[in-house]
Amino acid sequence: MPTPAPLALPGNLAIPKYTAKTIPFRDGETLLYRASWMGVPAADARILIAHSKVNPQWWTGVMWLNTSPVVDVVYQMRDVFRENFNYPSLRPNDIFIVQHEKQRLDQWRVTFDHPRSLVTAIKTSRHGKITTRRFSGGDPLGPFSGSIMALSQALRPGESLTFDVFSGGNRYVFAFKVVARERITTALGSFDTLKIEPWVLWLSEGSFRTQTRATTVWVTDDSRHLPVRISAAVFFGNVYADLIEVSGAPLPADAHG
Repeated sequence: MPTPAPLALPGNLAIPKYTAKTIPFRDGETLLYRASWMGVPAADARILIAHSKVNPQWWTGVMWLNTSPVVDVVYQMRDVFRENFNYPSLRPNDIFIVQHEKQRLDQWRVTFDHPRSLVTAIKTSRHGKITTRRFSGGDPLGPFSGSIMALSQALRPGESLTFDVFSGGNRYVFAFKVVARERITTALGSFDTLKIEPWVLWLSEGSFRTQTRATTVWVTDDSRHLPVRISAAVFFGNVYADLIEVSGAPLPADAHG
């Protein structure tokens, strides 16, 4: 198969350069989020950020995404996302994704060639079919390094930020605005939070551009900016994903029952 020409980042996108400030996650910390729809548990996402034992200059972020037994009946999902990135520069080295959804079983391997501003994403299907995508331009981040970079910034109401991020075979340029301060209560306690609304400016492939406008994220209004709730509109109502457990590190200081 011929090597595809890289898809260039549009030249009219203004993407600022950020540097990591206060890192929101700690070595070995595990976060457990539970998604629910109309009060019914839908899925769990377990996220681990840890120092790499194999490559001392790397940190590794892993997320395991599993649907609940109720949802498994109609749509079973067992996905794994892993990213290796430099710490504290947060420049990504590689991404590995397993998408196991119903009968679908795809594996994505994404590598970053920073000197050439080139990203290569290779998908292998259950039956061995290989699909290659290449992207050029800019200095993109991965799903974990991008999230950490965004959360590490000094977020203030009224402020907007823009990021260039990869996830699997897709490249996203998205912005988000800190719209307000808001106190919310979850299973872990009550938190003073910053309410954030994201939207997609450019997407290499797919139809998620408008869906993010119906998404809201609440992060703690402290130096960590730990995400404690995510809300996303679906065909009927909203799906809420709440942080229900933190292990390996204490809760934010202002949490209480």
